[in-house]
Amino acid sequence: MEKRAPPGWLPDDAAIARHLGRRDPWLRRRKPHYQVQMIKDLAALIPASARKVLDIGAGSGLVGETIATLFPEKWVAGVDVHPNALPDLSIPYVRFDGSRLPFSDRSFDCALFCNSLHHVLPEARHQLLREALRVTGGGTLVIKDHMGAGLHDRLRLWALDVLGNAARGFMVSASYLGPAQWDRLLQDLGCSGEMLPVSPYRSGLWSWCFPNRLEISFRAHPKRSL
Repeated sequence: MEKRAPPGWLPDDAAIARHLGRRDPWLRRRKPHYQVQMIKDLAALIPASARKVLDIGAGSGLVGETIATLFPEKWVAGVDVHPNALPDLSIPYVRFDGSRLPFSDRSFDCALFCNSLHHVLPEARHQLLREALRVTGGGTLVIKDHMGAGLHDRLRLWALDVLGNAARGFMVSASYLGPAQWDRLLQDLGCSGEMLPVSPYRSGLWSWCFPNRLEISFRAHPKRSL
C-alpha cells in the first residue's frame, strides 16, 4: 500500500501520547513513540466501514480501547488467553482458550491481531485465523506484527519482546515469521494482503540495533467469499 498521511480525524501525536499515558502508567514513564506509530498505522488499515472490531490477543486492552476512543464510530471487544486487562478497561474483554473464539458467525466487521500472532504456536495459527474469518464473515483481518528474515532478525525480535513484555508479565515466548512464511500463511488461508510501507517505529541507535523493517502492518481479505 502507498503510505498516506494519517486521516484527518485522528488526533496529533502529542494527543495520542497523552491518551496512552493517562490509561497506562508504564507509558507515563517513557515516551510512547512506538505505540503512537502503531495507532497511526492501524488508522490507515482498519476500514472506515468496519463498525465492530475484535482485538484478538488484546493484552492489556489498551490498543483496543484507544481505537474505541479515538477512531470514529468504532465498537471494540478484546479477547485473550491471559487475564492481563487494565483494571478499569472500558471495552468488553473476555478470555478464551486460544483456539475457538467465543462469538457467533459474523459478529464483527474486522479482526485485529496487534503484535500477538507471533505468540501463537505455529500449528495453531491457521485455526485461529480461520476463526477470525468466521466471526467477521470473511471480513478484513488487520495484522501488526514482525518479519524476521533470518537468525539475527529473530534474535533481535526476541530481545524486543523481552524488553517490552517481560517486566510487565506479558508473553515472551514467540515464533517469528519470515517473508516466505507470511506469504504461505496468507496463501493457505485463501487471502491476499496489502502491506504498509515501513514506518519509523524507532530512530537513532535504536533503529540501528532494531531496524524498522522488523515491524510490519497489513490487512488481509479472502480472495473468495466464505
